[in-house]
Amino acid sequence: MNNFGIEILSPQGLVFKGEIRSASFPTTSGIITVLPGHEGLVTELTHGEIMLDCVNGVKKITVTGGFAEITNKNVNVIAEFAAQSDETNKHKIAQAVKLAKEMKEKRKNFIDMSVIETELKKSVAELKSGIGLKRKGM
Repeated sequence: MNNFGIEILSPQGLVFKGEIRSASFPTTSGIITVLPGHEGLVTELTHGEIMLDCVNGVKKITVTGGFAEITNKNVNVIAEFAAQSDETNKHKIAQAVKLAKEMKEKRKNFIDMSVIETELKKSVAELKSGIGLKRKGM
């Protein structure tokens, strides 16, 4: 079975590095799936989840944007924000929401609104992906 390497980086650091069978990315042109030997491509990522088919199961990584460089042997991702769903929990989400609310309250003191918007996007992305949550009936 053919595998290829992937490395996902964000400003927070290395999010994932390993061998995978396939990967699906949310791009500005729609979702694309990459298999071993894929033609070279650089694409812009949008808000969504990267789905990785790893040897030991599927991993989901939430991203809010960035770029993916795809070659026939590996994939490099630079994300604005990225977090593995299985590593993030409700506490981290609550902290991000609290920080965003605090920053919003201080906006009258010339706080850059783009920072607040980024924090809110991160929180919403994590909440939408169901990170750390178990749904009833599943």
